[in-house]
Amino acid sequence: MQSDVKMKKFAIEPPGGLREDSLQNEFLALPGRPDVGQNAAVRYLLSLKSDQSKVTMQSFLNNVARIIGFSDLHSCPWGSLRRHHVLAIVSLLSSKPDENGSDIDQRKGKAPATVNTYLAGIKGVCKEAWFLHQLNVEDYQQIKEVKGDSGSRLPKGRALRPEEVRLLLQACDEDEKKLGLRDGAMLAILAGCGLRRAEIVNLDVASLVRKDRILKVIGKGNKERIAFIPAGAWTRLTAWLDAADIQDGPMFTRIRRHGAMTSERMSSQSVYHILHERSLQAGIENVAPHDLRRTYATTLFEKGIDIITVKDNLGHASITTTQRYDKRSDERRRKASEVIDYL
Repeated sequence: MQSDVKMKKFAIEPPGGLREDSLQNEFLALPGRPDVGQNAAVRYLLSLKSDQSKVTMQSFLNNVARIIGFSDLHSCPWGSLRRHHVLAIVSLLSSKPDENGSDIDQRKGKAPATVNTYLAGIKGVCKEAWFLHQLNVEDYQQIKEVKGDSGSRLPKGRALRPEEVRLLLQACDEDEKKLGLRDGAMLAILAGCGLRRAEIVNLDVASLVRKDRILKVIGKGNKERIAFIPAGAWTRLTAWLDAADIQDGPMFTRIRRHGAMTSERMSSQSVYHILHERSLQAGIENVAPHDLRRTYATTLFEKGIDIITVKDNLGHASITTTQRYDKRSDERRRKASEVIDYL
């Protein structure tokens, strides 16, 4: 970085003319590397309660830093961000390649929800920069007023058919080692209680109330809820705990090669790996952890459970989020299309 180069005002170009290197040229003209203790991005990450949120937002902020020409969030002078920079970043993230492929790295534009998460992170960092007196109140207020992407995308993923769930569990049962018991119990809880992957790996033995057959789950926002365990999932869970002789600590622990048991907590990423392997063994389309959560919600809706109960069981803060899991309207629309008989 050249400290003697004066920072020029970045002008937002119209769609198609906006270039990532315009942002980079401006920010690379800034002097110095922020001290870690005074780094607004680090302070913001420390303020997040969820480990998964920290991981996600760290990745997003590293991407933002690279967009404006820095190696990572630690080297970026966040207090120098202004409203026009944030508008440019949002536009770049939302943009799609033009017909000549001249857009930034020919990247596909990110989904509106992802763009809005980036924006929330940038605003959070700018708030910390204001607290650190690196950003004045006027510039901070202008950044706060930047609007997100109001668009939407159809939800990804799928709900499994009942026979697919049975095939997954059967694949675990065919593995007669403790690994099979653990995976079967974990998948049964995911599908039977609708837990997020971060929630299931953070369960402790103390989370289980055996006499009531419930789990105390810590979800997003550090909010605790009760998950009621169906009979089939209960049988698999107790079989795993008894066979592994786990008395305290993590409910689901790592098992090393050759079946060596450990007391180490599993990572949320390992849930992806387990489902990928079990999907292959079951001979079904690949299943992601969130697909089992969708399966749980879809089943409740199909059985006529009201949306408030589904919302509470899933641990959603907003009923709008729960509505995305309700596929009954899709079926009604499909049936409506079948009345078209003039083609």
